[in-house]
Amino acid sequence: MANEDEWKNSIRRNYSYFKNNIADPLDVAEYLFGETNPPIITDNQKEQIKAENTTSKKVGKMLDILMKRGPRVPQCLFDAFMETHNEQCAKKLAPYLLAQEKHALKREPSEWPPLHEEHFDMMKEPVTYLRPNDPCCFLQYNNTDEVYSMRRECRGLVYLINNEQFHTLSQRDGTKFDRDNLKKLFTDLHFEVIVENNLTAEEIRKKTESISKCDKIKDSDCFIFIILTHGDEKGVCGIDGISVPVTTLTEMFEPNNCPEMNEKPKIFLIQACRGDKREMVCSSEDPVENGSQGDGGGDRVDGMNAPDINVEREPNISATQTVHSKSDFLVAYSTPEGSLSWRKTDAGSWFMQAIVWIFKFESHVKDLVEMLGKVNYVVSKGKARDVGSHFVTVSKYESSLRKKLFFFPGIYGDKRVHPKCI
Repeated sequence: MANEDEWKNSIRRNYSYFKNNIADPLDVAEYLFGETNPPIITDNQKEQIKAENTTSKKVGKMLDILMKRGPRVPQCLFDAFMETHNEQCAKKLAPYLLAQEKHALKREPSEWPPLHEEHFDMMKEPVTYLRPNDPCCFLQYNNTDEVYSMRRECRGLVYLINNEQFHTLSQRDGTKFDRDNLKKLFTDLHFEVIVENNLTAEEIRKKTESISKCDKIKDSDCFIFIILTHGDEKGVCGIDGISVPVTTLTEMFEPNNCPEMNEKPKIFLIQACRGDKREMVCSSEDPVENGSQGDGGGDRVDGMNAPDINVEREPNISATQTVHSKSDFLVAYSTPEGSLSWRKTDAGSWFMQAIVWIFKFESHVKDLVEMLGKVNYVVSKGKARDVGSHFVTVSKYESSLRKKLFFFPGIYGDKRVHPKCI
């Protein structure tokens, strides 16, 4: 809850604007009396507002009364402004209310990867959905100069490749949790999710190229590619042990190859090792003989050439192209270049667990880049422990997005409630 100075300042700094711009203060006062529960102003206070002889004095009286009515005032006043067609006044309060929503977000676990009970409790919770007049939607939904359009009932395609069983490399135990959790997450965020399992390098190339040319891509506001696999410095690995450069995949969606996605966001989420470097730090805590931070199954790596460590024991130009061909991409990796990536055998990878957790609870108020910054922070807290020390990593992203990308869960079209949320 906001402290007294914070919520009062949200009124004080807009006091003069409200006095000069509220169309009919009696409409606002009537809403504050009749439509708030409990009423934010009393019947007697409403009559005091009516008794003033000018509009400006009525507004001043109403605001003076509200300054004594507690921290519910900004939200109630915002709602009143929206209902009485004082949208520009509502816009003055929206940044404060959005900041309060972010402050009240569900906190990430104190440990990462999270404890079993905490993780599986999180998986039962739904995506947090917007309402049409929520501050984030009000401020950003129609802000097409700075925000990508995400208005379709089905936002677009998510193409998810999950490689678990390899010809010669180790099996990726636990990846099925990532696959299932990501499919549920992006379905709830209004995407169509296509899942492929256990593809060779050639199949990864051919099937991804087929997706880039399919009819459904034409009706997409956004495209998301996800791969869960082993990897090395060269790229992501097919089940035959051959790697595919990430740039080979992203180039398939550049305007000259996929004109339908010109100026639209293209997101690549990569869960794979990018080398065999293991970052180890000394532990300031008591040595843990068995297990990683948290509980449950042990941690594994997604490297092609690295040993499977168990830390329990150890230019063409397109006619439709209007921006640079590398524009509107974001590629997020589970680990820095050259490093190993970590996965729990009974819950999924550190990186994808964090994406599901953060996106589920924060996508209604944060854009993609802000959420991925939080994902980096959460992943960096992870520790795969060995006796007297532990391994660490951090996720990272590279972006050429020209605008902010909000998922706007729960809203579509002309700010209508999404059919799945009714």
